[in-house]
Amino acid sequence: MKPLTLHSADKLLAAVRRIRQEWKLPEHKELWFRAEDAKHFDTRLQPKLYRPAKGKPRKSVKELLGIEDDCNSEFWRCADQLCESKIENDADWDWYFLSQHHGVPTRLLDWSDGALVALHFAVRSKVTPVETGATLYVLDPYWLLKHTKKTPAYTEAKRSWNRYRHKRKGEGLSKDDWDDTYLPCDRSERKELPLPAAPLLWDSPHVSRRVAAQRSRFMIFGSEPEWLSNLLGKRGTRLQAITIPKENMVSIRYELRDAGLTESVIFPDLDGLGREIEQKWTDRLDGAEGR
Repeated sequence: MKPLTLHSADKLLAAVRRIRQEWKLPEHKELWFRAEDAKHFDTRLQPKLYRPAKGKPRKSVKELLGIEDDCNSEFWRCADQLCESKIENDADWDWYFLSQHHGVPTRLLDWSDGALVALHFAVRSKVTPVETGATLYVLDPYWLLKHTKKTPAYTEAKRSWNRYRHKRKGEGLSKDDWDDTYLPCDRSERKELPLPAAPLLWDSPHVSRRVAAQRSRFMIFGSEPEWLSNLLGKRGTRLQAITIPKENMVSIRYELRDAGLTESVIFPDLDGLGREIEQKWTDRLDGAEGR
């Protein structure tokens, strides 16, 4: 499919319909959407952990995995007293997803199954003068799952997991939990459980109101930061980029506000409400009267 450009919110759903029809994706199957600011173009479709600090080279994946394990352990240690709901089942995974939603650098790349929700993330922080545009990505997750299964990544991960659990027969580890290989772990465990190159798609439970409101879907990256971005533009790839010029960012935000897609809807808490009101105040100072 040719590159697409979006100038108004009302055109997005029509573009999504065309993409679905071209991919011949049945109506009952969902698409995933993700928005990224144009300033992240050089690290597009990469999770926060793999994005280097501005003006600095990226650290090695080995170093970054060590940093991630430290951050994950610290969040787990301190977050329980602050959490709005108790986490019991699949605690390792749930804490990992929750840390991502509260700003901790992880290998998680978050998506939404709502096109307008993703569009809100593209324009939510834009005030005049707008310096950068954004890109909204559309993904067929079923196609990506089939594609990753053709690579040796998952097979090798399952073999490593079986060797790992056989050494720990008394711990009751299941062969079906091979995807735990993707969780943060210390260096000694990582030697036994090498991180696969391909990402893992994960339909996480809604562990918070924020995750539910954003209709979140997740992709857990492996050891290759550019694995997904390298697919973009290749023949047969069901990953489409839609460019949003900087000149249209603020007007699209107004259109979404009229449609009821606001900060307090996407972030259903007092912080979200406060940001929404501050945004309206800033718009009025900028001369956007009547909005």
